Amino acid sequence: MDRLLNGIRVLDLSHVWFGPYCTKLLADMGAEVIKIEPPWGEMIRLQVPQVNGANPEFVYLNNNKKGMTINLKSEKGVKIFKELVKVSDVVVENFAPGAMEKLGLDYDVLKEIKPNIIFASLSGYGQYGPYFDRPSFDIIAQAVSGYLRLTGDLLDPNGSPVQVAQAVGDLWPGTYAALSIVAALYYKNLMGKGQMIDVSQVDCMIASCGPAFTGYTMLGLKPHEISTRYYWGIYGLFKAKDGHLVIGAPLGRILDALKSVIGKDEISMEIVQAWVEGRFVKEVIDTLVQARVPCAPVYDLKDTLSDPQIKARDDFVKIEHPQAGLVAMPNFPVKFSETPVSYVRCAPLLGEHNEEILTTILGYTKEEVKKLKETGVL
Repeated sequence: MDRLLNGIRVLDLSHVWFGPYCTKLLADMGAEVIKIEPPWGEMIRLQVPQVNGANPEFVYLNNNKKGMTINLKSEKGVKIFKELVKVSDVVVENFAPGAMEKLGLDYDVLKEIKPNIIFASLSGYGQYGPYFDRPSFDIIAQAVSGYLRLTGDLLDPNGSPVQVAQAVGDLWPGTYAALSIVAALYYKNLMGKGQMIDVSQVDCMIASCGPAFTGYTMLGLKPHEISTRYYWGIYGLFKAKDGHLVIGAPLGRILDALKSVIGKDEISMEIVQAWVEGRFVKEVIDTLVQARVPCAPVYDLKDTLSDPQIKARDDFVKIEHPQAGLVAMPNFPVKFSETPVSYVRCAPLLGEHNEEILTTILGYTKEEVKKLKETGVL
């Protein structure tokens, strides 16, 4: 089967969520991603909870990848990595800035080995600036970008900031990183040149807040201030008898339809809430869907898994894992007519493909691989 990134080899030195989500997207689209871990395994692999030795986050973030262990603090390990660079297209790492330089594997070194290599460095604050060497995680980027405060403002401008679920400070920057790598591969195909890509979590989260910042610099108003000063319809969360739902009805035909349903010439969030709260979620949704007003129930995870639209779109895929068994996880969200995404392997066991990679790609013998294992290189 043809896959979008067939023939592209990625060396993935990343760990936790930010980098692995980036490389997962590349692997799902067909790149050969070799996940390289220290011999003891990366942080998320070792983290609880575990199902028969498999961490759910690791299982999701690393499917479709091959697994290899290399001790990059050993001279032989560095030599093996450099040999892999010669036959690869992309290197992705999210160590602290300066770590690759200490290992003797920074971009300036690797481009001497492979002049057209694409080298993506993922970090919290980027490779320069007064904070460049500060450690960072998702929540740090959410905080510095203003995202936590913007989310809190939706509930109470005078209240506390609110943390967003599911580490968007990793997942969104990881998506930017994958997009940038694909763009760099296209440029390389046109011009024959590689390049370094510097991806900062904070930079990406600021970009994700683009409309808020642009409104603030143009009007001097924050999003919640704009929404209270300028009326543009009904948009938000409402509580019914048995749960919650959302309604989106901007000015125009959709808002007129909502007014008609409620039976009011003028409506506000409070009026809509009063109408919703005396009804069950299904009753409200059925009524508004009939009137072509955008709405949806607020689901729990189990509700999403059982929804007929979600099932029709094959939004979940089941993959057999040797430790965890048959695992259902979100499918790649985009449907390609000619090159559909497929799942060819589950997340690798620690060092699962050491022998395959070293013998078939680099030409090592099985005896040499065995010795590398015995001496702690692998």
